[in-house]
Amino acid sequence: MAGWRILSIVIACLVLFVVLEMMRRRKLREKYAGVWLFLAVGVVVLALVPQAADFLADVTGMQTPSNFVFLMAGVVLALVALHLSTEVGHLEEEVRTSVEEIALLRCELADAQRELEERVAALEAKTAAPDNVNGLPEVSPARAR
Repeated sequence: MAGWRILSIVIACLVLFVVLEMMRRRKLREKYAGVWLFLAVGVVVLALVPQAADFLADVTGMQTPSNFVFLMAGVVLALVALHLSTEVGHLEEEVRTSVEEIALLRCELADAQRELEERVAALEAKTAAPDNVNGLPEVSPARAR
């Protein structure tokens, strides 16, 4: 077996291990792991069956299998970049919505605090200490009779 085939298999197995380990540690979601697992399996297949790369290069009209592999790598990278760009767009929208909701909640909280302070001040004004010395409510002379 040629050295490049062994190296390809080792690298693909390493990628498989890293992807599975990242999924286990919840650092990579299954939604994104599929692409990397598919690529690693593809590299193993091409390393084990080099005639597949020759066949695919012939079908696409390329002179060497390495050109086909580089083309596919470029296509995959472009698709990954496109996918990540759409994800960033969705996340930006979620962040904007969350910021707006937080701002509204802060305004509601400030209004509620202001209303509470007004109610406390009104209640304190009602229950303020009487002005007379003995602490009893004052009786008007008309009521005293």
